[in-house]
Amino acid sequence: MVNTQYEEVLNEGLAKIIVPRLERYKRPDGSIEPAWMPVFYNPQAVISRDFTTMFLKTIFKNKEFFFVDALAGTGIRGIRIALESSGKGILNDVDPRAYNYIVKNILLNNLAERLEAYNSEANTLLNNLVFTGVLVDYVDVDPYGSPSPYIDSALKPLNKEAYIGVTATDTGPLSCTYPHKTLSRYWSNCFKVDFEKEFATRLLIANTVLRAASLEIDLKPLVVLVYKYFIRVFFKSKRSAWEAYKTVENCIGYLWYCPKTLERGFTSSIEELDVKCSDGSKPLVAGKTWICNIYDYNTTSELINNIEKHNWISNETRKTASLILNEAEIENPYIRLDKLCSVLKINMPSVTVVIEKLREAGFKASRTHMDPRGIRTNAGYNELTSLLLSLTNNS
Repeated sequence: MVNTQYEEVLNEGLAKIIVPRLERYKRPDGSIEPAWMPVFYNPQAVISRDFTTMFLKTIFKNKEFFFVDALAGTGIRGIRIALESSGKGILNDVDPRAYNYIVKNILLNNLAERLEAYNSEANTLLNNLVFTGVLVDYVDVDPYGSPSPYIDSALKPLNKEAYIGVTATDTGPLSCTYPHKTLSRYWSNCFKVDFEKEFATRLLIANTVLRAASLEIDLKPLVVLVYKYFIRVFFKSKRSAWEAYKTVENCIGYLWYCPKTLERGFTSSIEELDVKCSDGSKPLVAGKTWICNIYDYNTTSELINNIEKHNWISNETRKTASLILNEAEIENPYIRLDKLCSVLKINMPSVTVVIEKLREAGFKASRTHMDPRGIRTNAGYNELTSLLLSLTNNS
C-alpha cells in the first residue's frame, strides 16, 4: 500500500496517515512547504485538526453525527474526526491524487464502514447533497486561501441545527495588506490596526454570517483559533430567517479607530457615531465587521477541558488552549502593548506585570493567543494608559 520511495506513514492523534515523503519538500531553512507536494498535507496544521476533533467531541459527545470534509487532501482531518469523536461521513477532494490517498488512508485506519471517499469539485458535491436531500450535521471548509468560493454551498446542506468549521489562510487581505481584495472578497473597507489578527477574524466572521443570513441561516461563532498563517472559526447554524436578521442587526457593524492613540470601539451605525479621539482628530471607520463576542465561553471552556483530558493532543495545542480559555470571557479586542507604549513614549513593561496590576485593580485581563505582544482586558483606554504611566513612574 505504501511506496516507501515517495511516501511515509505518520501518526497524528489516533490516526495513521500515508503522506508524500516530507523530506522531499523541505525549504532551505528546513521547514516543509506543503504547496510543493503532489497532495497537500501541512504538519503545522495539527493544531487546527486537534481543535476540530475536540470541538466535535464537545458538541456531539458520544452521539453519532454526519459530516462532510469538502476539501480533504490526504483525508487526515476526516479520519481523525471518525476516530476521535463519533462522526461518520464523506471525505472529498477534486484532485484524483488526493482521492487515491483518501481511499488508502481510510483502509489503513479500518474506517470503510464509517467514511466514504469522493472525487468531486467541492461546490458540486455540496450542492448535490442538497438536491438529493442529504442533511449534514457538520461541514468542514479548509481551503488553501480564501473560503469565500465555498461558503454558500457549504451552508446549503446543513441540518436545521448544525455546525460549520471555516478556515482562511489569506490573512493578507483579511488584515488589510491588500485593501482592494478585502473589499472584493469580504465586502468590507479596512485599514491597518494594532490588533490586526483579531480584526481579520472579525471580518471573516462577519462575511460568513452575512452570507448565511442571505440563505435564512443564523450563524453564531463559538470558538476561534488564530495560529501563524491561518484563522479558523467554528460556528453553530440554525435555519431561522428571524434569528439571522437579529444577529445581523445586533452583531454586524463598524469599527472606529484612532491610529495616533490606538483608541477603538464598535458601533452598529455610522450615522449615530459621535466620537472624537483624545488628540482631537476624527476616528477612522471600517466595516462591516463583527462587533459581538467572538467566543461562546461555555463551549470554549468545555472544549479546553476535553483537550486537557486526552493525551494524544499535541503540546502546542494544549499551550494555545490555555491562553484561549483565559481570554474567551473578555469581549474587547486585544491591544498591542508595545504599540501603545510607543504612543505613550514609555518603555514597555512586562506583559505579566501589566495583567497582574489590571486584575488587582478589579479588571479582567489576559494574554491573547493571537499575538504574544497583545493583552485583552475590559479596562477602558484611560484606565489602561493611566496604569501603564504609573508603572513607568514607579520603576
